[in-house]
Amino acid sequence: MGVQLKTVARWVRLSRQPGGLDARPQPGPATGLTDADLRRLEALLAEGAKARGWHNQLWTAARVTRLIEREFGVRYHPEHVRKVLKRRMGWTSQKPRRQARERNDKEVARWVGDEFPRIVREAFRRRAYLAFLDESGFMLTPTVRRTLAPRGRTPLLSAWDRRDRLSAISCVTLSPTAGRPGLYFDLLDHNIHAEDVVGFLRELHRRLGPLTVV
Repeated sequence: MGVQLKTVARWVRLSRQPGGLDARPQPGPATGLTDADLRRLEALLAEGAKARGWHNQLWTAARVTRLIEREFGVRYHPEHVRKVLKRRMGWTSQKPRRQARERNDKEVARWVGDEFPRIVREAFRRRAYLAFLDESGFMLTPTVRRTLAPRGRTPLLSAWDRRDRLSAISCVTLSPTAGRPGLYFDLLDHNIHAEDVVGFLRELHRRLGPLTVV
């Protein structure tokens, strides 16, 4: 069986002792975070990264790893922390949405609760269409996403090398009688100016009649 003589001798000595050759279970890995620890960790994460000493509110796997070691005395690899966040806490990797610093949530709530219902009532009293107007632009260059590739061999993306741009002015309308939404838009090959907005609304007024523009 390829066993060394010293090993056999040790087995013989153990066999003379009660339970000397009984199987001994191997100890598993050290205990990590318990469910209670995870609940506390989630509360810490909810406070934001700035509250724990970082300069912005972004939570990365490396930062959470340092937080766990500092608060719980448990050392994990960042990739294992990523799995813990995903599988045990239901967290996912997300791109933050931007929010203007000058945004006033109380004023937004007041406008939604008071001003907008008043606008709707007055528009329907005039039997006018509600027109939710906005503008946007579209660059005709392709979006480049990250991909996996061998080191030093950057993939090439075949695409038209154009800097063309389309501008769009559009609105969603609500009929004062039928209550059905409609969509009207116009595409331009230049940046939208005030004159374009006026022309768009003039044509919309000609087709629909009285308008209340939001």
